[in-house]
Amino acid sequence: MKAEAGKCGGRASSALVALLALGQLTCNQAIMTAPPGSTITLFANPTFIAADGGVSVISALIIEPAGTPAPDGTVVQFFTSLGRIAEQGKTNDGVARVNLVGDGRSGTASISAFSGGPAVSGPDATPGDASGGAVSVTIGNVNAANIIVVAEPSRITTSRSTRVIATVLDSAGNPVSGAPVVFQVTTNPATEFMDAQGRPIFTDNNGRAEDVMRTRRSTSGTAVVRATAPGPDGLLIEGSVSIPIAFE
Repeated sequence: MKAEAGKCGGRASSALVALLALGQLTCNQAIMTAPPGSTITLFANPTFIAADGGVSVISALIIEPAGTPAPDGTVVQFFTSLGRIAEQGKTNDGVARVNLVGDGRSGTASISAFSGGPAVSGPDATPGDASGGAVSVTIGNVNAANIIVVAEPSRITTSRSTRVIATVLDSAGNPVSGAPVVFQVTTNPATEFMDAQGRPIFTDNNGRAEDVMRTRRSTSGTAVVRATAPGPDGLLIEGSVSIPIAFE
């Protein structure tokens, strides 16, 4: 009988442990989301990033129907049509923040957010919307419109080399960072060559990419270097510079 009692006691203890574990599991799975009728407003900073590894901080501001910010820890789910984004974030002072990261593709990313529901999204939204509106981020070189190419020094003499600099600009004249630029000698590749040998060089924050042209020639002449970069819809934008070569 004592042995049986011990077995029963052991079974009861095991059952109690299982119930406690189940209760903890259930509590851990609970997710706090925004109540119905909350307003979700999205912000992106910056609104343009490089295609390869550029980062934009996406912020979702959640205001409850009573006009108060959502409690800390409210879970917000994020979605994007381009690039990579964290699946969810949690609010702090009513704002949840995640990073949108460029994955090498260029285009316009549409980012949306969702928490609970139904929600109201943006100033012109109507109650019953399930998502939290959207914000757009330009990724890559879709806004590259012009490329300016110069040589420094502009004339080759005894140095037998010069730096060729390409500056990529958007339609408003702003520099485009992270754009891959390819430099190529068009006249004369038999006597002049680029250090990068056709490998892309990415523009810096000032929109500048740089390569070095060297010459093997022994007589005077002119070399022409062309720089190209991808623009809207996969089209190439290009510019060129003529470099006089004179040996004294």
